[in-house]
Amino acid sequence: MNVSQEKTGDLTFSLKIELEEKDYREAVDKQLKDQRKKVNMPGFRPGQVPMSMVRKMYETPVKAQEIEHLMSDTLYKYIFDNKIKVLGSPLANNEKTPKADWEKDTSFTFYFDLATQPEFTVNLEKEKTTLYEIEPTEETLDKFVEDIRMRYGKIEAPEVVAEKDMLYGHLEELDENGEKKEGGVDTDATIFVDRIALKTIKDKFIGKKKDSKITFKPHKAFKEINQLATVLHKTAEECKDFASDCIYTIHSIQRMNMAEMNEEFFKRAYKDKDIKTEAEFKQVAKDDLCKTYAQQADNYFFNKTGEQLVNDVKMDLPVEFLKRWLVETSEGKLTMDAVEKDTDKYMNGVKWQLIEGKLIEDNKIEVKDEEIVNYYKTELLPNYFPSMPNMSEKEQEEFEQRMDKIAKDMLNEREQTSQVHNFLLDRKMTQLFKDKTTVTNKKITMEDFIKEVNGNNSSEKK
Repeated sequence: MNVSQEKTGDLTFSLKIELEEKDYREAVDKQLKDQRKKVNMPGFRPGQVPMSMVRKMYETPVKAQEIEHLMSDTLYKYIFDNKIKVLGSPLANNEKTPKADWEKDTSFTFYFDLATQPEFTVNLEKEKTTLYEIEPTEETLDKFVEDIRMRYGKIEAPEVVAEKDMLYGHLEELDENGEKKEGGVDTDATIFVDRIALKTIKDKFIGKKKDSKITFKPHKAFKEINQLATVLHKTAEECKDFASDCIYTIHSIQRMNMAEMNEEFFKRAYKDKDIKTEAEFKQVAKDDLCKTYAQQADNYFFNKTGEQLVNDVKMDLPVEFLKRWLVETSEGKLTMDAVEKDTDKYMNGVKWQLIEGKLIEDNKIEVKDEEIVNYYKTELLPNYFPSMPNMSEKEQEEFEQRMDKIAKDMLNEREQTSQVHNFLLDRKMTQLFKDKTTVTNKKITMEDFIKEVNGNNSSEKK
């Protein structure tokens, strides 16, 4: 076995791997012996088929498989032993690699193209950044308070439909003659009256009673395709050409009355707060709303700082190698023409990954399993399993034990845990940017913040 490399550019080189029969023969013979034990052939007892016959049937594919394994192991062992910081991944050079005859050849040569990571520095202290503090308007805060009151309100069944009511009923599609359409929509449907976009249609519902029948055009009542799809119990694609009249029969009317602003409501809404007055409640609600805003501001701050670093950090990249790497590893999703068209976007993505990796390494940033479990327990699960007020000490302890077990079990759900890991990593990176860049805090309304985000929504960082 011999491995040699040849420099092909400032950050690229070619690796040549030469294998002889002595390098793989022992592994091939072992696999054939194992295969012999499994072969069943008429005229021979299990495991007693002559080795010459086993070789004739299986040696070529086994040989190819073992050489592939050996070649791969040799490639990555060389990278590890020589502490090569690979950029992207090794690419087989099929033009230089001789075509193998797996049956006749005994020696094999493979060529790979590789790129190494460039040297660069990241100086966060020189970066000047802006962190927005989003201030809710009085109107927004009032709406937020109203939503909380609705959430903890009481449901009643009024006799007559009003604008804020929710209706349960049955929807039937009509044909051109106003008769029930054969094979058409025929489903139970929930309708929120205040979501009906057209006033003339909304007025048809207001004032009606249980068992009333209303004929209307759903595609005009619900202009957003997703709302229409929900009412019709169809996909958005199926609703694109839907223009029929429908008849809706009201089976029940429900109305949510907002909770009264009293201490009982304050305790239910914010059980950990000792709220006595409406003014105190409004301040707590404002703080709650600002936390939500702060998360949005942090996300924007993180992305903008990342874009800034991509623009400011100087590094050379093996562009041609990376374009080829992107195409060959995309599993057919990318063509060279597509990559050529958006080369800057793809190179910025690579730059960000390198910058982020260096910052994580230099600042020893990591996300531990216990941090993920804690996130599940304190931030995710409470949305689905809120603790009940007035629990005894024993009930509280049992509740916390259940949440702890669920959180630890969720750690085994790889896809979700990977998402949480990345979220917590971004959170730590955001804090790093806050700590080490020169941050200017700027107050802004949500309306102006949205304009700011929409004016900069061409981010290609990640």
